[in-house]
Amino acid sequence: MITIDSANSGGQILRTSLSLSVVTQKPFKITNIRGKREKPGLQNQHLTAVNAMSKICSAQVKGNSLHSKELEFKPSKVNPGNYIFDIGTAGSTMLVLQTLLPPLLFTKSKSQLKITGGTSNPLAPPAFYTKAVFLQFLKLMNIDIIVNVEKEGFVPKGGGQITAKIMPCKKLKPLNITEKGALEKIHAFAVSSQSLRENDVAQRLLNGFAEIIEDNLEIHKQYVSSLDPGCFISGIAKYANTFIGTTSLGKLGVKAEDIGKECAKNLLSEINSNCTVDSFTADQLLIYMALSKKGKIISSKITDHIKSNIEVIEKFLDVKFKIEGNEISIK
Repeated sequence: MITIDSANSGGQILRTSLSLSVVTQKPFKITNIRGKREKPGLQNQHLTAVNAMSKICSAQVKGNSLHSKELEFKPSKVNPGNYIFDIGTAGSTMLVLQTLLPPLLFTKSKSQLKITGGTSNPLAPPAFYTKAVFLQFLKLMNIDIIVNVEKEGFVPKGGGQITAKIMPCKKLKPLNITEKGALEKIHAFAVSSQSLRENDVAQRLLNGFAEIIEDNLEIHKQYVSSLDPGCFISGIAKYANTFIGTTSLGKLGVKAEDIGKECAKNLLSEINSNCTVDSFTADQLLIYMALSKKGKIISSKITDHIKSNIEVIEKFLDVKFKIEGNEISIK
């Protein structure tokens, strides 16, 4: 049994362990779950991921209770099919999907998921951004997944819903992106709840973004129904060979224009780093690079999150990552 100490890490270590445990059929035990967080242990989102994974592979599980700091997981055969999961809070639907995706890819038939919870969360990739950036890289790796945001869910109530259709992947293609290529277009997408429409929040997000980046810019805005008021803006630079993006969520007491400026400045920082993949997306791609056993990308920076994720991946798979500067490759 693989043992993992998560005292200095967050939830990604748990999610990676769950995914690879089922893919490799190797049991694991994790202690000090989310030990680095202000509220350690399993929160609703993490517990939903554990129980959802347990359901799709008929696992034997110990410690799957709210706030538990220790978990033992013994997987069995994956059962593709149609599943519905409800986090019960505004916890990230994307992080639950991120956990379930790898094992469901390597089955003989398609799966369909419906997950209810939050779609735009702090410390998690928003559903919109996941579709526009992360899933585009998976397409390059021969992964066929369609994700739809049926309803946006902001904190604290959530109530958002995403659906995902996952087709079996016969063979992963390695991801090799070492040059961005020519810049084609910069897109700014502003999404706001209907309750903020009177204050023109989506347009103000875009106005702030355009104060920082105005050349080669294409803007988009959308107002959506939601249980709680909320908004976000995503900036995505489309290059010939890659996508680089950032997202900023609305914050109480902060002007929408300033949120837009923040997003644009963060995007410029990523672009000027000469990366081929932004650091948040790079972290999410590691597991797929390892499963393909080849690949090379350049992250905007090498975060502790990336390093700890690599350590866990190497416990489950017979691969070794190599980091030179900001370049990440499989040896």
